[in-house]
Amino acid sequence: MAIGDDYSKARQALAVSAHECSLVDAVSSAATPPTADDGEGHAAGFFEGFVLGGIRVDSVRPGLVDCSFTVPSRLTDRSGCLAAGAVVSLVDEVGSAASIADGRPVKVSTDMSVSFVSLAQARPGDRLRITARALGHKGAYSATHVLISNAATGEVVAEGRHSLFGRMKVVSTSTATATSKL
Repeated sequence: MAIGDDYSKARQALAVSAHECSLVDAVSSAATPPTADDGEGHAAGFFEGFVLGGIRVDSVRPGLVDCSFTVPSRLTDRSGCLAAGAVVSLVDEVGSAASIADGRPVKVSTDMSVSFVSLAQARPGDRLRITARALGHKGAYSATHVLISNAATGEVVAEGRHSLFGRMKVVSTSTATATSKL
């Protein structure tokens, strides 16, 4: 088999039909991007609004955020369960909120580990409980734990650990240039 044949097969496998394009367009026009900013002048993006639409913050205490969320059909996979990518986004966003609730500034995610215990416990219409706790902080580094469970059954859907890193020292261009000449 020639390289050109492989290329053609790969291109054909990755081709998007007109119907698939229309489905993406329908999702894009149906989602309402949030208008709130992150406290640093950055507006939240389309994806955050798409995943977090419908989440309810039930309580916030130092280092602890407790939320509820009814699984929407837009976030399910082909088997009808909450999609793994949506779970990772929830761990990211709610875990970050726990760090902020512990009095820390907005940080960037550096590492996440998610165990998908039973995604079958999260189907459209199921109400989930999402609890995030700040595990601790060392310098600019923070760690959080997020537990997602089915509110009706108590069954664990997923569990995640989330590492974040705070503000890094910004080096000006002139300082970087001077340093590189040394």
